[in-house]
Formats: sequence, C-alpha cells, structure tokens
Amino acid sequence: MDEHLLSSETELENNLETNLKEGLTNQEVEVKQEKFGKNELPQGKVTPWYIIFLKTLVEPILLVLMGAAVISIVAPIISNKGKIELSEFIDAIVIFSIVLIDAILETVQTIKARKSMDALKSLSKPKAVVIRNDMQQEIDASELVPGDIVVLEAGKYVPAELRIIESSDLTIDESILTGESLPVEKTHLPLKEITTILAEMKNVAFMSTFTTSGRAIGVVTKIGENTEIGKIAKSINENEEESTPLEKKLNSFTYWISGLSFILAILIFSTLFFSGDQKAWANYLMVAITLAIGVIPECLAAVVSITLSISTKKMVKQNVIIKKLQAVETLGNVNFICTDKTGTLTQNKMTVKKMIMDNKIITSKEYAKEKNDKHMDLFLKALVLCNDSVTEGNERIGDPTELALVDYAEIIGYDEQDSRDIWKRIDEMPFDSERKMMTTVNTIDGINTAFTKGAIDQLLQRCSKIMVDNVLRDITEEDKKQLLEMSNELSKDALRVLAFAYHLDYDKLTDKDDLEHDLVFLGAVAMIDPVRETAVNAVQLAHDAGIEVVMITGDHAITALAIARDLDLAHSEYEVMSSEDLNRLDDNQLLRVIEQIKVFARVNPEHKVRIVDALKQKGNIVSMTGDGVNDAPSLSKADIGVAMGITGTDVAKQASDIILTDDNFETIIKGVNEGRNVYQKIKRAIAFVIGVNLANVLAIFILSVINSVSPLEATNILWMNLIVESIIALSMGMGANDPTLMKIKPIKGKNSLFKGLGYTFVKVIIFTTIASIGAYYFGMMFVTSDDLIRIIGNDSFGSNWHAALRSKDLTVEQKIEIGDFGRTAMFIAITCAPCFYANFIKLSNWKSDKKINLIVNKQLWLASMMAILLNIIVVFIPGFNEKILNLASIQSYSMNNWYLIPGALGISIIPVMFMLLMDGITFGVYHYRPDPWRRNRILTQELVELDIQKEKQKRKSKKKVNH
Repeated sequence: MDEHLLSSETELENNLETNLKEGLTNQEVEVKQEKFGKNELPQGKVTPWYIIFLKTLVEPILLVLMGAAVISIVAPIISNKGKIELSEFIDAIVIFSIVLIDAILETVQTIKARKSMDALKSLSKPKAVVIRNDMQQEIDASELVPGDIVVLEAGKYVPAELRIIESSDLTIDESILTGESLPVEKTHLPLKEITTILAEMKNVAFMSTFTTSGRAIGVVTKIGENTEIGKIAKSINENEEESTPLEKKLNSFTYWISGLSFILAILIFSTLFFSGDQKAWANYLMVAITLAIGVIPECLAAVVSITLSISTKKMVKQNVIIKKLQAVETLGNVNFICTDKTGTLTQNKMTVKKMIMDNKIITSKEYAKEKNDKHMDLFLKALVLCNDSVTEGNERIGDPTELALVDYAEIIGYDEQDSRDIWKRIDEMPFDSERKMMTTVNTIDGINTAFTKGAIDQLLQRCSKIMVDNVLRDITEEDKKQLLEMSNELSKDALRVLAFAYHLDYDKLTDKDDLEHDLVFLGAVAMIDPVRETAVNAVQLAHDAGIEVVMITGDHAITALAIARDLDLAHSEYEVMSSEDLNRLDDNQLLRVIEQIKVFARVNPEHKVRIVDALKQKGNIVSMTGDGVNDAPSLSKADIGVAMGITGTDVAKQASDIILTDDNFETIIKGVNEGRNVYQKIKRAIAFVIGVNLANVLAIFILSVINSVSPLEATNILWMNLIVESIIALSMGMGANDPTLMKIKPIKGKNSLFKGLGYTFVKVIIFTTIASIGAYYFGMMFVTSDDLIRIIGNDSFGSNWHAALRSKDLTVEQKIEIGDFGRTAMFIAITCAPCFYANFIKLSNWKSDKKINLIVNKQLWLASMMAILLNIIVVFIPGFNEKILNLASIQSYSMNNWYLIPGALGISIIPVMFMLLMDGITFGVYHYRPDPWRRNRILTQELVELDIQKEKQKRKSKKKVNH
C-alpha cells in the first residue's frame, strides 16, 4: 500500500482498519497481533554452543591432528604385532588434548563476543505512547500493530513505520537510513506522486529514526520485518558468512602440510626399507609415520587461537569488541578503510566555528574573549531565546543547529533554561521551510523584544537597521552585499550560516505578520560538525601504514570536501564523486577510477555496497565502518565490517565483524595495529615450528640413510613437538607489539602465509640440522668397544659403532641401545637449540630504520629457560629417560663421559650464534652498503617524501592564513 499518497482520513481508516481518533480496541489489537506478530526486527539464527564446538572440531587442521592421533595408535599396534601397552596411547592422548583445548577456546571466545554484542543493544525495550480505547497509554514498542495511533515527541525514537496524520514543527533525524546528517522536516500532508526514495517520503516516519523537534501523531502502517529497517535486517540475516583471509590461509596451509607429511612418510619408509633390514619393516613404518606426524605442527591450532584470544582481550580495553577471532588478523591486512563521516570522523555535534560580527569574519574563540557589551548581550539572548532545544546533564533534545547555539552561549555564560525562566516567552512564529525563519517574543526588563533567526539572505531582506561596533544605524545595500559575500565565503568551507536580528516594537504591531519586518541585524554564526582531533592523527597514521581512507557520506559534496581537507584525505574536487556521477558509470568504468576517489558524497545504501565490491574486485582488503541501517549491507559485504557501539543500530552491529564501543576512527587504527601484530606473531610461530620440525626430519632422514637406523625414537620427536615447541610457540603470542609494523604498506591481493619467511626457514633448517647431526656424532664418540661387546656379546666390530649399526645381523633393539649416547646428545640439541634462538626469530620491519628495534618478550625468555631446564631434568629422571625416551641411563655416565650433556648444550648454542652473525651482516649490508639500484631508489624516495612534506606544510600554512 502507498499510504503516503492517501489524502482522506476515511481512506486511511479503511486501509488500516482503525479509528484515527479513538485508536484500536483491545480486541482488535489481539486479532492483529495474531495476524502480524510482534513488532520486532528479525534476528539472525543463534547457533547453539555445542554446534559451534562441533564445527570447530571439523576444521581442516584439527581433522589432520585427529588423524595423526589415530595413526599414533595404529602404528605401534602394527609394530608390536597386536600387543598394546599403555605407553602407546600417550601420543594420542596429548594430541587429542590439544584438539579439545583449541576447540574449547574458540567456542568460549565466540560466545563471549556474542554476549558483548547483546550488551551493546541500545534499544533493548523501547517504549511507545499510543491511543487505544480512546485513551493515551505507554506500551512496549514490540506490542504495536498496524492501525495503532502513536504520539511522537521530541527526543523519542520512532517505534514503527508511521504515516503522519497530524504534525507541528516536526523534524526527524533519518541518518541511520539515508546518511543525511541534518534532520528532515516532516509533514502530515499527502504526497502528489508515488516515490521509492525514502528521503522524499515527507509524511512517513521510519522505524528507529529519532524525533529531534516538534510533535506529531501517526498511524502504524508497517511493523517488524516489513519496515524499511526490517527489510535490511532480513537481507543481512540471509547473507552467507565468508571465511576470513586467515582462515583461508590456514586451511591452505593444512592441506599443504598434510600432503608434505604423506610424501615424507613414503620417502622415509622406502629409504629405510631398502637400505636396512627388510624384516624390520614394521619398525621402519613406525619411524616413517612418526616423522611424518613430526612435520605437522600439533600446537599450531592452539597457538593461533590463544594468540588471537590474547589480542581480543587487549582490544576490549581499547574499545574494540571482536565478534570472530580471525577478524583480528583480517583487520591487520586491510589496505582500504571506507568510513562514514558523521560521528566517526566528525564529532556528530554541530559547533559554532566562526562569526559574522561588525561586518567582518572572526572566529568563535575570538568573539568569546571580547567585552560583554550591549551588542553581545542582545546577540547571546537571541541565541538562547529564539531556540527550542534543551540541554540538561547528558540529555540533549532538539535540532543539532539549535543545540550548537545554546552550547556556544553557555561557554560565554548564558544558560538557556535560566534565560528562559528570567525572560519569559510570550509569543512566537515557528520555523517553516517557506519563510526559512523563526521568531520568538520575550519580555526583557519590561520590554517585549522580538528575536528572529534564519537564512541570512532571507533575514537581510527584512532588516532596515544594523548594529556595528555597538552603534545602531541604517543598513545599506553595500552592507547587505558585503554580508552576503562573507556568508558565501563561509559556505564554500561547508559552514552553515545562520543570521540573527531583533526589534523592540512588538507592542506597536497591529498585525502579527509584521513581526518579522524592520528588523535590526545583529550578526551571524557559521557552524559545522567539526572533525575529531583524534581522527586527523588517525588518518595520518593510516596513510603512514599504507592504508587508503575513503569517506562515504550522505552530505553534499562541498561539505564532504571541506571535512576531507581538514582530515588531509582529499584536496581537490577531482577526488570527490557524487551519487549522480556514480550512477552514470558502469561497473568497468567504476573499476578504472575507484582507487583514485577519496570522497563519495550523497550516496545511497546500494552505492556503498557497489563501492566496497569494486574495491574488492581490485584485490584490496576492505574495511567498512558505519552505524546506520543503511550501512548494514556494505558492512556485511566488506572483508571487515566495523559497527559503532554507541550510535550504531542493532542491525549494523549484527552485520559487522567488529564493534567500536567509543565510535572513534582512531580506535580502528589501533585495531589495525593489533591485527598486524597478531598476524606477525602467528607467522613467527609458524616460522619457528615448521622450521624446527623440518630441520629435525631432515637430520633424522640423513642419519637414517647413513646408519640404516633412526637416530631418534618417536617419543623424542613428540616430546619436542608437544612439550618444547608448545611452550615456546604459545609464549611468542604474549609479547609486546611492534610499533614499526605500522610503517609497512600492506601487500595488495592474495599473499601466502609463508611470504617473507624463506630467509628464516633457511637459517633455522640449515643451522639446526647441522647442530643436530653434529651432536649425534659427538655423542657416539663416547661409544667404546666394551659397550659394543656388552650389547652384541662379541668383539666382531671392535669400536666401529658405524659398522655395527649398518649390520643386518643385529636386531633393531641392539642398534637402538648402541645409539643411546648419540640419541641423548641429539635429543639435547634438538630440544635446547630452538630455546636459544626462538627469541631472535624477528620478522619486524628491520628494513625501515638503521636503529635496531629490540622488543623484549619476557614470557618467551622465561618459557625458553623453563624448556631448557625441563629438557635437562628429563635426561636424568630414572626410568623415564631410558624406558620412555630411550636415552642413556644414569648408570652409563662415568668420569670419561661426564661432559656429554654440557658438550651437547654447547653444540645447541652454535645455531643462535651463526643466526645472529648472518642477521648482523644482512642488516649492515642492507643499510650501509646498498647496491647501486637500491641506493638510487632510496634517494628518489627521500626526495618524493621531502616534496610531500613541503606540500603538506604549504597547505597547513594556507589553512592557518584563511582561519
């Protein structure tokens, strides 16, 4: 139905089955509630906790871990020909424990984020004043039905979609739907033409919009999901949730590591089988599967979840609520932030910035310092008396421009409520769109004085006198021309100009229409919703971090460009695109220019979605901020949707990935910083875990080929992977953030999880492998001929342990016992060496500065020392060392081999020494001995940055002169 076109009360009553005077009866309400249901916005399906938990368990990386746990049970059974011992289940128990811990952590975090979001709902139980049974009463808004008669007053939310049937000076803030920052005047008169443009439906009040001034009565036409806000909420609920970039990368990594482990298992088994005793195939299979499992980072899933969880807790303290763990990393990779203007970049509070006073432009700060004379007294009285807004504590009711006037007057010492109590209003002419003026009459010192405010061009036509320098004189045409020129100058800077006048002849008037004639011009104010001071700095930080900021607003292009200039976002009209220009471009044309536009003005909701989609098609990771219902589709479409927690609607919060509890653009940049650090910590953990695992597998593979027997047992590898690596990798995510990461430009498009890790992998794999093999041979030096005779029963090999290991006449058990000393030394090397160099695996922006940026991770140092101590302790625990880890027993140590453990520890320090040496050489060459090509590039970059700084300084100086 097109209720906005119906002209008579009878048509409205028939269509909506109601009585516009008396309202609905209780019986009619009951019938309609059964037919239409509750007046509530559609909610997204709430996934039960157990479904979240089960979904977490079927994530690829956890499935691989569970497969590994099953294999760790099956392989020993095959190796032992069906005999099962309790010790065989240790590996599986540990792996399953890690899987459960990770699933529980992610489930708990998801539920906590959901609870935080529920707590942020601004309208948990909105009320509505209705006329039912010919009586006015207040009810829950959810109980409204079509046909209900609703009373609207200033300061109240619109509880449903209404056709206005009576109105008085009604203005409604529809910014959550249209993006318009200024309130819209509403009327009860029917429209002449059908329209689908919300901003043109002047006799309709939309659900969840805010009544800023006036009073009205409306009849409910639509409720719940049938309202405009409800339609958008429903469409958001129907959207399918996309995987975040981190989820995609981790899934890809899981498939890659699974394939690698499978290939390694076949390769190692084949090598051992064909180079050793074929009868021991079951043992070789066990070794191959164990080493393949060793490649898989069992602790990685827990590392990722715990690192993300720690960061989300940090971000809550910084006013950021993360609804989904992986969204933190995605925020760190963002290279385009599309942001709303009002309330995010600006204060969402109109403020008096400049004045036209005494025929000149001055700043509001300068005027506030002037002496309070007769002229100022009359002007300030005009600000507060010709005004209907009310401020009391945190409550602010009224038009934003009127609120700005009383705020400014209060700075100088005029309180609007005290003023109105002292100087009573006795008459008024309300504002209307045709006159563009408002007049009130107040009694001041026994004289009835009229104050008028309005558009300066209209007001000047009614003025016959002007007050300049505290002197009253006739106004000239030259005065009017000069005042209009000053007004136009201020308007070019997107300032809204409002003029004020007065006269003292109210008692002499015979016709009220003459109230706004023969006025005395007092002056004018120029207002704007100013930028947040923090937003200016935040935009600069974003640019330094290589992030483009795009402002999307429903305001006019001139206003938007003026704000963009203050924010250093855009400086020319060529960087601004209006909705009309956007509509003229097809998708291919938009793609060609999308990355050059910094401001989009007068946009509709569908435009926002189109802008985000075009940026994503260009390979960008896009964040969209918003608070209104009109922002919800684009919030859902963006890689990261950021909703405002204070002014944001429930629909916007529901569509978003992140919620800002302080509605501040600067907080987004803090989130980006945290996201980049999270991603870096995760990559660092991956570099450490995968590098160490591959080094261990490579060392074992080489020694197995040389000696025809594995130098380490499965329990040695699992101790390393599940105990040592877990302790260190988890503590990597607990360190302080690296501020230099905000100086790196994000890589556009898709990039691998391993990008930038090649150099680290090479260092870790080469030096750890060499140290491990070296430690093994160091340990085997202590094997004597007496040891071989004791194990073999004869002296056929003398002291040649290598020949004994290669022999096909010895059993696997005998060869394992021969290798006790080598295994012990190698165990110390593979478990302790990573503890020494874990603190020096740096992926920070070392190329950006010649100064070395040292970030001490106390938790990591503590974890490393604890892991080293733990490794040494287990070597000397009777029973555990020889029965479970197959290391040398305590009884085997003597005065001849006491330095086996200290020597192995010394070898484990060698990798970190070589790594630091290589890092020092690389750092020095990069900064102090650059190649000719890079030297020229550095010089060019320095010149470009110098030019940019000069241009910025020039713009700042120009702005200061204009002010």
